[in-house]
Amino acid sequence: MALSTFEKILYYIMLPIVAVGSILSPLTNDVRIFYGVEYLCWKYIPDFPSNINAFWEIKPIMNHISNYFLVVVTNFFIPFSNHFAQEILIKTIAVGIAIVACWLFSRNVLRIKYGFLLSFFGTMCVLNVNSLQAEWWSLFLVMVATALLIEENRWWHYVSGMLLMLAFLTKGTTISLVVSGICALIVLNHKVDWMRATAGFVVAGGMFLISNFTIFPTLISDIILAPQLSHVFEYSMTGQAIAVVVATIIAVSIYLPGAGIGGTYSLVWAKNHLKDPRIYAFIGMWSIVFIVIFFQNETFAYQFFPLVLPAIVSLVLYEKETPHERPGKKFKRENIIAASIVLLFGMYCIFYAPYVSYYGSQEKVMNDFFWEQSNKINKEFDLPNQSSVVYIDTGSGPYYFSANSSCKYPAPLIIQRANPNRTFILDLKQNQEEFSCLMNTTSEFIVADGPIGPEDSWFGNDTYQKAAIIQKLRNEYVSVHSGGWEIYRRID
Repeated sequence: MALSTFEKILYYIMLPIVAVGSILSPLTNDVRIFYGVEYLCWKYIPDFPSNINAFWEIKPIMNHISNYFLVVVTNFFIPFSNHFAQEILIKTIAVGIAIVACWLFSRNVLRIKYGFLLSFFGTMCVLNVNSLQAEWWSLFLVMVATALLIEENRWWHYVSGMLLMLAFLTKGTTISLVVSGICALIVLNHKVDWMRATAGFVVAGGMFLISNFTIFPTLISDIILAPQLSHVFEYSMTGQAIAVVVATIIAVSIYLPGAGIGGTYSLVWAKNHLKDPRIYAFIGMWSIVFIVIFFQNETFAYQFFPLVLPAIVSLVLYEKETPHERPGKKFKRENIIAASIVLLFGMYCIFYAPYVSYYGSQEKVMNDFFWEQSNKINKEFDLPNQSSVVYIDTGSGPYYFSANSSCKYPAPLIIQRANPNRTFILDLKQNQEEFSCLMNTTSEFIVADGPIGPEDSWFGNDTYQKAAIIQKLRNEYVSVHSGGWEIYRRID
């Protein structure tokens, strides 16, 4: 069937612009942390596959595995020193995965005209900070998993269950996407084999538990550590509820426009289907995301990314179940989907496109500054060729400097997150091990996120451990560079 002029514009102009723009967008600081940590694992720790989890960052094992995969593939083709080309390859792989996932999800689950475009634009026309986060990978895993659950071949149902477990293991909070995906199949009236999917889910979970005793000995303890270092249950329920409401309004109107559009039409569908038995699954599909965010006590933009899935499904429900005609006029349902795609594309060009858009231009300025600073530091101190350094920064140091880390925690959150209100962290085994490593280091250089010592610095000085580390630094090191990072050199 020949494409109309409008469809040619959608597929041959708008789609490539978003795809290429997503590829050219730089990796965010968080993703550089994930990638940099796995680069250290790959380069300096030879014991595969246990090396995947050799250095710690706050996400569970599937986030490690996905980024380790990117490290292996990209460094096979492009040397790590060529960051610009590597980032393009990384984003090309990511966009390719997104296209496949959206196509499968559209073909098997949505089954509507423009379903693929709605899925792709809904997930990609967002603020770049969402890209390649744990929530991002999990969303596409869930898309593929739900699509495979509808395949006729029963073996795909087992694979689907395993993928749902992997999505859950990407980050503790991504259980919301697993639940949303299951609810989506229910509200869209798909008949699936839940027993086979459950079997696959349980098998994958069992393999995860076995790996904790054979391959990754700190797997479970690391997962438990993450919420301990976050702000789970730390704030008042009233204050957190207000914060979630405000952050949701900002997220769905600016950072995730697809969630805002789908959320609006979800209210219309729900109003017209209050007596429909599927309303419970529909409410669960949306509410699970907010429940998880509420109890996590953090409201970063990417934590709202799971809302994109129920938003896409809600738009499809609205199209499928809204009458073709209304009193006094004819109404084409697919116009809503098409209009939503065009609106998302317009917002992408204005706010999210690399270099030229509002947020893209701001990101370029910050990105250029850190590259200029890291290049200057590497040229002066040759950090990539040091045997190891101590990282006391937010975690991106390994990506920019590629030197081996003297300690397991390239971002020592286990020390930094402790404060007078969270003294329990000081008693954790991992905290004591990291504190010992920092106090006994003889590394030539320390890479810090700004000056270490001031109370208002990232590291702070509000525990006895921080005070001891600061005193060691003052006694044994001297600052040799201030800027994007503070570089300390050992006194001879």
